[in-house]
Amino acid sequence: MATNAPSQDTEGENYDSIPARYLGVQTRKKLALWLNPPRVGGTNWEDLADEMGFEYIEIENFKLKNSPMYEVLHVWSLQQNATIGHLIEMLKSIERFDVLEEIQSSLAKDISKYRERSSSPMPVQVPEVSTGNYPNVPTTSELHGITLQDDPYGVDKELFDAYVCYCKEDRDFVIQMVKRLESSEFGRRLKLCIDDRDLLPGTAYLTVTAELIENRCKRMVVVLSPEFLESPECDFQTKYAMSLSPGAKKQRLIPVMYKQIEVPQLLRFVTVIDYVKEELEERFWHRLSKALSRP
Repeated sequence: MATNAPSQDTEGENYDSIPARYLGVQTRKKLALWLNPPRVGGTNWEDLADEMGFEYIEIENFKLKNSPMYEVLHVWSLQQNATIGHLIEMLKSIERFDVLEEIQSSLAKDISKYRERSSSPMPVQVPEVSTGNYPNVPTTSELHGITLQDDPYGVDKELFDAYVCYCKEDRDFVIQMVKRLESSEFGRRLKLCIDDRDLLPGTAYLTVTAELIENRCKRMVVVLSPEFLESPECDFQTKYAMSLSPGAKKQRLIPVMYKQIEVPQLLRFVTVIDYVKEELEERFWHRLSKALSRP
């Protein structure tokens, strides 16, 4: 059966190089909508989970979830070898060409967003920012030399005041944040960890960002916007940071309302700093600087 799903060779790029974590919310919802229901004489999410390599007991546990397919995608997309190209081939393998047609439009948008992010320039860096001095640095060779200032042999590891969790659509705001907070405007120069600027290419993205959030950064700034809600990687990073500080007891997460949205359920018990109101802009930067300067 023919399908209008994106070709593996579209625009000269093999989709096997695009991580599955870039699957957007709409694509995931459509996959769940079409693959969750039982299909007499056909295939559904269980067959796809089997193709992904999940064991019987794992699939049985997925059945306990409200949306098994959504949960399968979440767990699978965190694996290093999970790619959009691999997903397309697995859907073909279980002969769900109808699903490929349904996700064609949203999947094309996901791929476009990935390419835009990959080709975008890095944010600027304010010079003369200290590297910080915090405990709990990693010891495994896999995590040596993961940032620009890291020693490749793991002798000196770059440390930060905060990791910034944001979407590419909000990059201009993050650049402004870098300029304001990494200067001496509010006293001590802060050092922020910005993926596009500080991470070396070729590293295992999820492993590296988890390491940075847990052991290299004192806190994490979460830039809230409509685009944030559509980002699987922001979702992963936020949930991971929350797991390190249940109940926000360590004040590790600092949500910033950059564009007006309803605060996600996960962050509703954490105080949000509001940037939306223009008259409070200067106060906003002062509060954020103070929050990140705490020991």
